[in-house]
Amino acid sequence: MNLIGKVIVVTGAESGIGREIAKTCSAEGATLVLAGLSLSGMEETAAQCGGDHISCCTTDISDEAQVTSLVAHAVQRHGAMHGLVANAGITGPRNALVDIALHDWRSVIDIDLTGTFLTAREAARHMIEQGQGGSIVITGPSTAIRPLSGFLPYIAAKGGLHAMAEALALELGSHRIRVNTLVPGTTATPLTHAMDGYLAKAALALPLGEVTEAAELGRYVAFALSDAVPHMTGSLLKVDSGRTVA
Repeated sequence: MNLIGKVIVVTGAESGIGREIAKTCSAEGATLVLAGLSLSGMEETAAQCGGDHISCCTTDISDEAQVTSLVAHAVQRHGAMHGLVANAGITGPRNALVDIALHDWRSVIDIDLTGTFLTAREAARHMIEQGQGGSIVITGPSTAIRPLSGFLPYIAAKGGLHAMAEALALELGSHRIRVNTLVPGTTATPLTHAMDGYLAKAALALPLGEVTEAAELGRYVAFALSDAVPHMTGSLLKVDSGRTVA
């Protein structure tokens, strides 16, 4: 999983899965640009990564100008961009269909779907111009395949990401840009650990009987970003303890 010499942008890097992805990529030698809304969270991630090969860029991915600035920052600061982990997103409030407010629907779609589109588009523009190929990994959780009730905007957005990633893999293949989708199941993060009893209950419904650790997701993403799998594209990278087949 050697990532030495690669510049990788990770969105949603302030905590949880994004932090673990950043830590693994850093350990494998990548130069990182951390993007998110919380500067203090990104700085904590950078501190846990260690080294001076990391920069932070406060970014709202639903804002086109900010996404453009993010990619420009990566290129100007580090000289290139070889990989993108489009991990940022929100869940939104839990509501039955009849109670979903239009502004809640739009908020989730704007960030999770449109924001990821903007991020992938800007990354691809530079990778194409750079002419060295690249790798994009989009986080599209298992709820896009096996839904949970009450999260319709989130599930619709993430399902859209699954379809978008396949379309991007097709379109960008001629430029040697690979696009794959990380499909996490129930994952142990500081947020889910704080939900009393949630992880233990969730594990009972999984074929493997255990939830996924965020660090395992980080290892899988680093593998997908590396040159070890130059022909893997358009794939669903399921790390879900069997949730999508249960």
